[in-house]
Amino acid sequence: MVADNGALAAHSLYADTINVNGAGAAPEPVTVVPPLGLRDPSRPLRGRDVLLQHLESALSSGDKRQIQVLCGMGGCGKTSLALEIAHRRTSAGHRVWWIDARQDTTLEAGFRAVARHAGATEEQLSAGDAVDVLWACLSQLATPWLLVVDNADDPALLDGPGSLRAGTGWLRPHASLVGSVLITTRDSNAGTWGSMCALHPVHPLSGDDKTADAVQILLDHATAAAGTADDARRLATRLGGLPLALRLAGTYLAEANQVPPAYRDPAAPTDFSSYLKALDEDLRRADPSNVIHQTWAMSMDLLEQRGDVLARPLLQLITTFADAPLPYTLLLTPATLADAGELAELDGPGLWKLLTALASLGLLDLAESNAEPGTLPTARVHPLVRDATRSPMSLGTAISAMYSAAVADVTGIPEEPAYWDCWRLLQPHALYLFHRARTAALSSPITMKAAEAAGLAARYLLVRGLYHQARPEFEAVLALRRKHLGENHRGTLDTRHALASVLRHQGELGVARTEYEAVLALRRKHLGESHRDTLTTRHELASVMGQQGERDAARTEYEAILALRREHQGETHPHTLTTRHNFASLLSQEGELDAARTEYEAILALRREHQGETHPHTLTTRHNLASLLRQEGELDAARTELEAVLALRRKHLGETHPHTLSTRHELASLLRQEGELDAARTEYEAVLALRRKHLGETHPRTLTTRHNFASLLRQEGELDAARTEYEAVLALRREHQGETHPHTLTARHSLALVLREQGELDAARSEFEAVLALRREHLGENHPDTIRTRTWVEWLDAHI
Repeated sequence: MVADNGALAAHSLYADTINVNGAGAAPEPVTVVPPLGLRDPSRPLRGRDVLLQHLESALSSGDKRQIQVLCGMGGCGKTSLALEIAHRRTSAGHRVWWIDARQDTTLEAGFRAVARHAGATEEQLSAGDAVDVLWACLSQLATPWLLVVDNADDPALLDGPGSLRAGTGWLRPHASLVGSVLITTRDSNAGTWGSMCALHPVHPLSGDDKTADAVQILLDHATAAAGTADDARRLATRLGGLPLALRLAGTYLAEANQVPPAYRDPAAPTDFSSYLKALDEDLRRADPSNVIHQTWAMSMDLLEQRGDVLARPLLQLITTFADAPLPYTLLLTPATLADAGELAELDGPGLWKLLTALASLGLLDLAESNAEPGTLPTARVHPLVRDATRSPMSLGTAISAMYSAAVADVTGIPEEPAYWDCWRLLQPHALYLFHRARTAALSSPITMKAAEAAGLAARYLLVRGLYHQARPEFEAVLALRRKHLGENHRGTLDTRHALASVLRHQGELGVARTEYEAVLALRRKHLGESHRDTLTTRHELASVMGQQGERDAARTEYEAILALRREHQGETHPHTLTTRHNFASLLSQEGELDAARTEYEAILALRREHQGETHPHTLTTRHNLASLLRQEGELDAARTELEAVLALRRKHLGETHPHTLSTRHELASLLRQEGELDAARTEYEAVLALRRKHLGETHPRTLTTRHNFASLLRQEGELDAARTEYEAVLALRREHQGETHPHTLTARHSLALVLREQGELDAARSEFEAVLALRREHLGENHPDTIRTRTWVEWLDAHI
């Protein structure tokens, strides 16, 4: 059986980064409770009675096209319709779940949360077929339920592991007689959704039959002082009956009429007629079709008349960031806006006053409808308001604010779990601004600030195991830093080192090694032998050597690095503990179990003291110590530890995080060792499916799980299936790891065992002898693996 130790050594990147292996990240904090607080009972939904009746009928019918889709342009009120349906179903005692599809980072987490609500276990969701589990659970529910997927403007996100249109994505036809699905989207193309969906267009409230409803929306939001119903009708017609524009106009007039007459700007609109006049004047000077822009502009004028003269540039700045939840307590503070021109005048109370003023006019949503209690507050802007507000002049200011937030103490470093909530929210904005900066005519210092923030965001992706996302970001940052800073700049080398780490985790060990060697040479030249950055790269290079089977060379490197880190960083520094940990892992692989155990126990005590019980590094050492206990035959103690570590990793890292998968893999090996073969098989199959999906077929971790699964097949007597698997694994290991790699030799040894059990004794003896010669040469005569192979050669000598 092949050990999975390579996945569990904690390597250092900047600040003792954990070595993760490319599977999905931990679940993002989400709630699937409908945001019914956004529904205002005092302002009922207008003009949608017929559509609501039709929609209710479709949702309740047994139509095979069981997914109902509300589609139409932004601002038409699709979300309001969905909220009304959700309210009615909740009031009737139905189970209602709400997923916001604007955020790709939380979309899958939302579906997984619904699956758990519907009765799925963590074990079922971790098996690699979470979508199948979700719909199996939903189809079996007896209580009526409704699933709302709001703002699915990019339907491709709903493909998941399959195809939305084909009915194999996150949304599917289902057998439930009590369940229904409702989607809101701007995409009205029937071809996008397929035959399983029924489209319900949502139009503005225009035309003779709808104008009265549009008027009523204005009257609902404005005060009686705004004018007569006839005046409101003319304005509603001019606004095209678009509910968003009607709400903004009515809210504006309500706010305007709160200003005492003595303090009003005489030119400011305060009723429907004057608002219409001002709107027409603005539209003649600008784009007549952009009603939202004009209603936004008049709302800005109102705020300025009330003394909030910085509301306009603040909103322009907000809309310069990505269309993602904006952590305003991180990005919009006096410290981050210190270089923001006129916005630098604002103190904390002044910023909060402007944010709440913008929210009061409907230009900004400060509601936390998609966040769990305790998470950072965020703001969102409606896409149409965003389009009408965005100013290219704010890009440099946004980048400076992003940079200030990224390097602030409060956001910490992305490798530390305590700051993951910050970086989860900052990451999309940092990368969005960086890619805009790459094509904008900005000064080099501003561009480099964007690159710095993007590099930190990519490090968050790296530590969370999102390698396919992190790699292109590091490549882009590296190209820009090489251009502006040069090949030898510390920032360039930092990025090159990080990119090498991504390559290593993706299994491209040869390319990663070349990069590490080049970075190490430059760091030695410019920083010196004992600089922490030099030691970091030297450590990573030693890790690659170990993964490539060069254990003697890796051991020599670890011993030298450990001596320097102890001297310059101290015995309890996280970097020192990381090198000590990896050296212990190497001792374990070399069969020096007593020495490795002593090291693990000492490291674990220090990590518990200095990093805490639930820190990923502490759990890594605890895992490896449990693995060693299993190798020494202390199965009960090992099982207790592995189960405890798995529970903590599931809680703090997530079900599909690579560290979680490594513990599941190790626990499966223990179950197999204890004879619980059915349970072990289930675990191996689940881990193998996830590793194939996230790492690929040829990654060393995938091959490790596939090899151990083959060993289980052999143990269950399925010799032909086991042989086929061993032969496939051996071919891939020879190709990607080489003929003399320890894992390649293990695969050959295992294949020889099957040959022996199938009665092909001569072929088995030939394989064992070849493996024995190579193990003697590369591992030594007394290595446990060498002894194991020699025992079988001696057995065959006695039986042939």
